[in-house]
Amino acid sequence: MLWLITKGTSNQIISCNIHTTKDGTHQLWAERPNGKTMRLIESVDYDEVELVKGAIDHAISIGDPSLEL
Repeated sequence: MLWLITKGTSNQIISCNIHTTKDGTHQLWAERPNGKTMRLIESVDYDEVELVKGAIDHAISIGDPSLEL
């Protein structure tokens, strides 16, 4: 698990996934330990969303307890 700090809030997350809507917007969603999900970022630029997901995945893989976006 990872503590994700964004704009003055912090949430513990378990995983994150990219979802592409029918209109071509890309969204990054995270699952919290309580089973609820939250949208972290939304953009028409897939690379922008993938960059944030990559940062989260990297923090998890090296064992960082938190990541500030």
